[in-house]
Amino acid sequence: MKHLIIIGVGGFARECYWHAQGSHGYGEEWDIKGFLDGDVKLAQEEYDKLEKPVLGDVYNYEIQPEDVFICAIGDSALRRKLVAPILERGGQFINIVSRSSQVQGHVQMGVGNIICPYVVVGDHAQLGNFVVLNVRSGMGHDSVAGDYSSFMGGAGLCGYAVAGENTYWATYATGLPGSKTGADVQVGVGSVVFRHVKPGLKVFGNPARPFE
Repeated sequence: MKHLIIIGVGGFARECYWHAQGSHGYGEEWDIKGFLDGDVKLAQEEYDKLEKPVLGDVYNYEIQPEDVFICAIGDSALRRKLVAPILERGGQFINIVSRSSQVQGHVQMGVGNIICPYVVVGDHAQLGNFVVLNVRSGMGHDSVAGDYSSFMGGAGLCGYAVAGENTYWATYATGLPGSKTGADVQVGVGSVVFRHVKPGLKVFGNPARPFE
């Protein structure tokens, strides 16, 4: 039996603790061991909400042979930062896929992905590594989500849409068919990407336009 450790101690990490218990493999391939802190300490009342102990932080935790990990951090850049010290020391990441989600045939998926409840990933979609698909988000057929991309509740890509690495899609943001967002793009709440967005931009609206 492997022992899952959740990187993160905030609200999304607490949600993922419960999501994990409704995911494929729980109780059969792995159980839940606890949490790892990042590089910012929260108020004590936040730690008191955790159902399992904090085992240390990502920089100093001594990885055990049966440990496996996920990183439950919504922010793409911070997720990449906190994953790195575990990867450098040989830590193994798994995918968490809710039993209430639907991952259709021929989907390609890397490692470290979190697929929350009521998510649909369409046929021949591609997920990189460390992608977050939050509750009721989704990906259409033949769409692509780059490494460390994040889709908050209700956000998603339509068929053939492409999201670059480190993109952040706020609640109900949508990439329309054939659209493409470059790396490090942030798409605001309820925004609709019609065509292409250059790397590094923040966009908002319908159609989504750059803003500062």
